[in-house]
Amino acid sequence: MTTRASIGQFVAPAQNQGGRKTTRRLAGADFISTVVLHGRRNIRDARMMAQSQREGSAGEFFEPGREGESRQRLFNTISPVYDDLNDRFSFGLHRVWKRMAVKWCQAKRGDTVLDSCCGSGDLAQILREVVGRDGRVVGLDFSQDMLQDAQRRDSSNGVIEWVQGDALDLPYPPGYFDAATMGYGLRNVSDIPRALRELHRVLRDGGRVAILDFNNSDDQIVDGLQEFFLESLVVPAAEAEGVEEEYRYLRPSIKKYPKGAALERMARDSGFSFARYYEIGFGLMGCLVCCK
Repeated sequence: MTTRASIGQFVAPAQNQGGRKTTRRLAGADFISTVVLHGRRNIRDARMMAQSQREGSAGEFFEPGREGESRQRLFNTISPVYDDLNDRFSFGLHRVWKRMAVKWCQAKRGDTVLDSCCGSGDLAQILREVVGRDGRVVGLDFSQDMLQDAQRRDSSNGVIEWVQGDALDLPYPPGYFDAATMGYGLRNVSDIPRALRELHRVLRDGGRVAILDFNNSDDQIVDGLQEFFLESLVVPAAEAEGVEEEYRYLRPSIKKYPKGAALERMARDSGFSFARYYEIGFGLMGCLVCCK
C-alpha cells in the first residue's frame, strides 16, 4: 500500500487515487511543435511523438545489455556538478528526504550499515552520524569519479569505507549488514529485482533498507508538475553546466521506474517480509522501506 508522508510528518494516510490512469502532459514547446509538424495526426499521436523525440536523446541509457556501462559513464560525467545541482534543484530539501530514509532504515549506534549506490556520499555521512565511532559504514558505488568526490568530503576518520562495486553483485556475505540505504540508485540499475535480492541477501534477519528515489506518480497534477520542473528548469540549468544530455535522461528514467505498489510487490517477491512505499516531497519523491 502506497502511503503519503510529509516533511514534518513521517507517515500520513494516502489519498485514494481511485485507480485513475495517468495522462502525461508535455512541456508546451514540445507539444505545440509536434502538433504543427504532424497536424493531421490526432492529439494522442502528437503526444506520443513528442515523448519519443524527447526520450531519443537519452536512448543510449536504455539500450539493452549496455545500461550498466552507459549509466556508469553518465555518473562519472556529472560527478563534478552533482552536489551543486542537487542543492539547486531541490532547494536543499534532498537533505531532509535523505534523513527521513536514514530514520526509516532504523540504523543505530554500533551498527554495520550499507549505503548502496552511494554517489557522493550524503546518505553515508548521515549514517555515520547515527552509528557513531563504534559502528561501520560502507559506501558502495560503481562510479569511481563519484567515490573520489565522496572520499574528498569524508571527515569520518575511517568510520566510512568507500568501495567501488556493483549493486547487482554486492561483495559481502549473507547477513553482513544491520541496515541499508539506497538513494537515487534503484531506478538506475539494469535489473531492479536482482538489486532487491542482493539487498535482502546481505541484511541480517530483522534488518531494514530504505530506498529513496523519484516517485513515478499516479497523480496527474504531481506528474505534470514533475515534468514541467524537469523539462523547463532542470534540463536548462544542466545545459549551462554542459551536462544537458545526462539530465535529460531523468524524465524517461522516472517514467520507466515501477510505481509504489509494484515496488512493494517486487520487494516481497525478493524475500522481504515487509515492504511499504511512502510518497514524500509533495509526491515528487518516494521511499520504499523493507524489512527482512
